[in-house]
Amino acid sequence: MAERAAAVAEILSRSLSSRVVLCDLSGAQGSVLERNVSVEVVARYKRASLDRLTTTTALIQQYLPELGENATLFSLQTMVMAGALSAYSTPPPSLQAAYQAEPELTRFHLELKESLKLALTATLLGVLPRR
Repeated sequence: MAERAAAVAEILSRSLSSRVVLCDLSGAQGSVLERNVSVEVVARYKRASLDRLTTTTALIQQYLPELGENATLFSLQTMVMAGALSAYSTPPPSLQAAYQAEPELTRFHLELKESLKLALTATLLGVLPRR
């Protein structure tokens, strides 16, 4: 189980880290995007999101059936983590300048793929049943 969980985390982190705009939008979704649209638009968006969540969950369950119902929660948490971590991986010019001026601050700069892989692996291993 642990090996399959690590493989799933690797695939997801590689795929998502190559889609930085998607991750950035996911990060802005709850705090900005969903607060500035009509009820009709947000409902249409959420219905489409449910379809994507169902598809992702089915794929996760195919490789990690042990997750059971937790696969849906993991799928949702994956996008939340990708959105949150993307903000730390693509610093704006002002932050890049701060990092150059004070190199010790770069510990706040996280490489998206590796950070996401670590977070997803930890999450998966945490929800897998113990035997």
